[in-house]
Amino acid sequence: MRNIIAFVILTTLNCLFHSVFAQQLKAQNPIIFADVPDMSMVRVGDLYYMSSTTMHMSPGVPIMKSSDLINWSIVNYVYDTLADVDELNLKNGKQAYGQGTWASSMRYHNGVFYVSTFAQTTGKTYIYSTKDVEKGPWKVKAFKPGFHDHSLFFDDDGKVYMVYGGGKIRLVEMKPDLSGPDPAVPERIIIENASLPSGEKIGLPS
Repeated sequence: MRNIIAFVILTTLNCLFHSVFAQQLKAQNPIIFADVPDMSMVRVGDLYYMSSTTMHMSPGVPIMKSSDLINWSIVNYVYDTLADVDELNLKNGKQAYGQGTWASSMRYHNGVFYVSTFAQTTGKTYIYSTKDVEKGPWKVKAFKPGFHDHSLFFDDDGKVYMVYGGGKIRLVEMKPDLSGPDPAVPERIIIENASLPSGEKIGLPS
């Protein structure tokens, strides 16, 4: 638990550092003249890689690269097609506008890049992995349920977790092969009400 709390604190400090660093380089706002929501970023060596939300559009989940946090270029996409379903194929009067995949979590661990996301369209969580983030290929593990707004966390004892949720923030331990949550380990609530600091007028889904 202490490692997970430390992870949250370090992630916050990392974001603050990036902001100050960009200001020192005379960055202008907006950095990117495009819609780049739900960003997740890792630094590997001297390079920064970032993923973002593409919802119903394909190819999905762009991978962007930068050496200075100011100049970014798209170098890859995590998938060409999410799933062969009527909603994404626009068949039988169905559509997935605003759905698809949201809020990816990008990580780099033991020489492998991981990008995990979830899709309301399929109700699944997806974990994509590759050793070459710019060229691929990507492997994928898909399973139910779809963990909303999750973050993938590799602990230093070898265990892997997902932290997810809105009002209630939950923690699930993953199977070693990342094929789904470990059914032998009970899910835990680590924050009972994430909306509490914002007051009664702001409510996050539980």
